[in-house]
Amino acid sequence: MNKRAPLRDQVDLKVIDRDWGKCRCGKRHLDTTMGHILIIMIEEGILDRKSSLRSVGTPLMSIGYPLSRTPFLSPKSLILLSKNLDKKTAKRIIEEVPEVKGVIKGDPRMTVGVLDSKYEPIVYEKLAGCDMRCDIIKTQIGALCIYKRQSRMHIESPDSSYLKLMSLHNILRKFKGSFKVIDATCGPGTLGLFALFAGASKVIFNDIWNEGLKMTFINLEVNQFKKDKRGNFEIYNEDIRDLPSLIDEKYDLCIVDPFPGIDVSPFVKASKKLAKEVLLIC
Repeated sequence: MNKRAPLRDQVDLKVIDRDWGKCRCGKRHLDTTMGHILIIMIEEGILDRKSSLRSVGTPLMSIGYPLSRTPFLSPKSLILLSKNLDKKTAKRIIEEVPEVKGVIKGDPRMTVGVLDSKYEPIVYEKLAGCDMRCDIIKTQIGALCIYKRQSRMHIESPDSSYLKLMSLHNILRKFKGSFKVIDATCGPGTLGLFALFAGASKVIFNDIWNEGLKMTFINLEVNQFKKDKRGNFEIYNEDIRDLPSLIDEKYDLCIVDPFPGIDVSPFVKASKKLAKEVLLIC
C-alpha cells in the first residue's frame, strides 16, 4: 500500500476489520494493522476519510531489533505513538486490534525526559494498554536487552544504539587491565551496561531523570548484573555538574550522551574532573 495516499483510494474501507489482510499464518502485515487502526480513528472522528496510513502515528515494536523488511505482527507486538488520539479511541484500538499492546499520545519529534536541570520533564501520555518495550541490541561481545517504559523514555532505535556502542567499544579496547567507567547521562543504562559487559571493574550510572534510572535498575537485573561484595556498580540520581563533588576518585572514562540542542560545555567540564578520558556522543 502507498502510505502517503488516502487509504480509501486503495481499498474498500467497509471490508476492514480484525481479520482483514490476515495471512495463513494468522498474522497481519504492519501496514494492514495500521490500516485497521486508521479505520477506527476515522470512525471516532479523529481523522477524516481522506487520511493515509502516515496519519495514524508511529508504530513501535514491543520487541525492537533490526529488521530487513516490514514485519508481520504477532498479538500484542505493537505500541502506537500518535498525537491525534484520546482515551476512548485508544481503548477501542486495544480492544479491537489484536496486534496492539499499548497506545501512547505524544509528538514523536519531542525528546522525552529531562533535557537539563533547568527544564521540566517532557513525557508522553499512556492512554491504554502497556507501554513497556524491549530493544535487543547486538554488540561485539553479546546482545543487550534494554527495557523502556516508552511514555517516559526517548525513542532510540537499536541501530542508533549500536553506533554509540561501537564508539564506546573502540575506546574500551584501549584499556589494559582493570578500568572504571561513569555513564553520566545513562538513561536506561545502555552504555554503562555495555561497559560492564566489556569487563569494567566498576560503573557509575547517573541520570537526572528518575524514570530513566528505574529502567536502569530493571536492565541491570535483566542482563544478569547484580551488585556483589565488590560493588561493581553504583547508581546516582544527580545533575552531572554536581557529580565531581560526590565522587572522590578519578575514573578512567566518563560517557556523556546528551539530548540534542543542549549546551554540552558544562557537562564536558564536569566530566573532565571525573575521568581521565571523556566520550561525548553527539
